[in-house]
Amino acid sequence: MIYTYDILLNWTKDLRLKEFYEWNLEDDLEHIKKIPIIRISEAMLKDLLISKIKIDKSLLPKIKNKTESYFHNEIDIIDYAVIVTSLKKALALELDNDGNVIYKSNLLLDEEEEVLEIGEELVVTNIDYEVLKKNTKISYLTRKEEDEKKFLLKEIKKIKLNKEESKLNYLFKEFFTEEVVDFNTKLNLLENEISKEYSNFHQKLYNLLKLSAIKKK
Repeated sequence: MIYTYDILLNWTKDLRLKEFYEWNLEDDLEHIKKIPIIRISEAMLKDLLISKIKIDKSLLPKIKNKTESYFHNEIDIIDYAVIVTSLKKALALELDNDGNVIYKSNLLLDEEEEVLEIGEELVVTNIDYEVLKKNTKISYLTRKEEDEKKFLLKEIKKIKLNKEESKLNYLFKEFFTEEVVDFNTKLNLLENEISKEYSNFHQKLYNLLKLSAIKKK
């Protein structure tokens, strides 16, 4: 078994992985002492990136207890973890006893480059797997942009529930020139703009609402 050593991972259960430049200190970061590497097909890696996967249990004995992490100055053993690579991309996986991929992580750029180099020396391992759920709505937004859109929808919902007409009027005048009186029509127009592709509109609206929240404090 071939390993890579001393890398940082950012485990997530989400179908959407966090790119290394989106990582925060609040994330589930783990310092890995060593973890095995397996080369897989590009097709499998693509499925792993966008889908919820169950890998055949025949892989489990090969990787069992072979991953070590640092935990409070001690070494912690992870039951089933592995880094897979297609030579174009590398991805860390943690599996449960049934072969379900429960956590995934991208790698830091320099650490991924090292894994890709190691992968060139490996042959492709054919692994049976099952696609349990495919992410049909692939987002090309950054993590920050996704968070901003979620925040905007949440704030618009609060305006609607609390009937904050003056706040809605202020926001509406900032972005629209048409004369609209009806409260719900204004809300619908704002919601429609928020649902569109991310643009300067989203950033400006986000900044206005954030500024409004600060002033209230």
